[in-house]
Amino acid sequence: MRIFLNYLLFFLLYVVGSRILFIPAGISLGMGKYVVLSVVFIFDILQIPLYFYIYDKGTSRIKFLSFLYSKMPSKERMLNSPLLKFAERLGAFGVVFVAAMPAFGGGMWTSILMAYFLKIDRRKSVLLLALGSLIGCLIVVFGFDGLIHLFKFKI
Repeated sequence: MRIFLNYLLFFLLYVVGSRILFIPAGISLGMGKYVVLSVVFIFDILQIPLYFYIYDKGTSRIKFLSFLYSKMPSKERMLNSPLLKFAERLGAFGVVFVAAMPAFGGGMWTSILMAYFLKIDRRKSVLLLALGSLIGCLIVVFGFDGLIHLFKFKI
């Protein structure tokens, strides 16, 4: 039962947090670092088709999303934003870099949005997003593990 509750708590942290929260929480709850790495990576990969679907067709099929979409800046304004201009210069590397960022504002949602606006081929973008996710997960898992060993915490 405890294992089920750990995974449930871990999943909830994944949904509402970022890698910087849920990877240390999973390791602290007694899940092995490789298990946490695998679960987070799989969850990240599962997000990709969902977000692409939402960007492609979601606003016309899901009423709540169409309301949110109406409150967003215009597409022309977003395409002319400094952030997207910066992302265009980075190209594919920018998608990987943003997907690897283990902080709020980075991660899968933002990098999928970048890939969508940059019109990167879907198959190529999935590979870039998976690579970025793996890099980001490795940074957080081994960074947290290093801190545990550095300060000799018992988990």
